[in-house]
Amino acid sequence: MKLEFTKMQAAGNDFILIDDREQRIADEKKEGVARFLCTRRFSVGADGVLFLCKPSTRSYDLRMRVFNADGSEAEMCGNGIRCFARYAYEKGLVRNRQIRVETVAGLIVPEVEDPEEKGFGIGIGEVSIRVFMGKPVFERVDEPFFVNEQIGEVRLTSLSLGNPHAVILVDSFDELDVDTIGKSIESHPAFPDRTNVDFVMTPLLLEDDKANEISVRTYERGVGETLSCGTGSTASVLALNELGYINASEPVTVHTRGGDLRVELKEDEGEGGAYLIGSAEVVYEGEVDLAI
Repeated sequence: MKLEFTKMQAAGNDFILIDDREQRIADEKKEGVARFLCTRRFSVGADGVLFLCKPSTRSYDLRMRVFNADGSEAEMCGNGIRCFARYAYEKGLVRNRQIRVETVAGLIVPEVEDPEEKGFGIGIGEVSIRVFMGKPVFERVDEPFFVNEQIGEVRLTSLSLGNPHAVILVDSFDELDVDTIGKSIESHPAFPDRTNVDFVMTPLLLEDDKANEISVRTYERGVGETLSCGTGSTASVLALNELGYINASEPVTVHTRGGDLRVELKEDEGEGGAYLIGSAEVVYEGEVDLAI
């Protein structure tokens, strides 16, 4: 079967987007398709696959399903949904800049902030997408957590933004073994559904002892370390805010290996919660043969 796809990236987190509104790929095949397509050097290569599907009800505009490189399905993806929103808006699948997207984590509403951008494709330029990420549900806040005999104990804050995150403060990234520590925590028995792991460099505090810039590296569940993670960046800001590091009245810049993201906390509004802002870009469009 010949399958058209669009390769996209957001802050270096790359995805293969497939328009599957006609349900050409059966649900039971999506896991295997994602594993095959994400294999770098032997296939297209990506951190994950985004399936654009028909929504289950008219309450939504579209449905997004996210499959990690190992074939596991994620509840949501902050970088992925920005790619999804840009594709849907600029391909004319929706008319409104605010898009009601059905995900496993529930309703997510990304907003395309730069509708004046002309066209869709390589070299068109950055388009900013703003996503309401919701309210966090904290499970642990700065608690001692024994990983294993090799790594020992760390202090950990765990929370959910529709998908699970474990946030750890570190003094430096210089000698940090993200893969070893991340994998050990991701699959720890304390997280039966596995977890994403975010390492946050202790922020340099400003004169008012509150930070507006942080640096994050993320070991993503089912993928490994990625160049950035949208939900991980948001979870890191929320965790540091809970610990008293963040100036919540100002946007926080999150430095990742793939680029900068911005997180805004709206604690004084009725709904409250966090917003993630960042760009999404087209890498290329292509076609692949699938033996399914």
